[in-house]
Amino acid sequence: MKTKAFQSLLEQRLNKKDIAEIEAAAKMEYEALRMLQEDVSKAIAQYMSENDVGFNELVRKLGKSPSQVSKIIKGEANLTLATIAQVFALMGKKPHIVAR
Repeated sequence: MKTKAFQSLLEQRLNKKDIAEIEAAAKMEYEALRMLQEDVSKAIAQYMSENDVGFNELVRKLGKSPSQVSKIIKGEANLTLATIAQVFALMGKKPHIVAR
């Protein structure tokens, strides 16, 4: 479906206020995801630096594929709560989410 056709369909079914609310919620969700990815990435980079852990050792310790670990390090992985818990347990830390 073309973007213009989709936008037209949205406007037929929702008013501009509803569309704006949906867009704002999607933007907030995206920003929250990026912040979580960045926080995990920074924590893992610090762990690797402080403990002299290389990429291959991290792959082995996490039991993840090299491509998944690379995405985690770059802050690009779509992390599950289970993976976040696994990463922080490896680092000997307890994750804590603070809403801003």
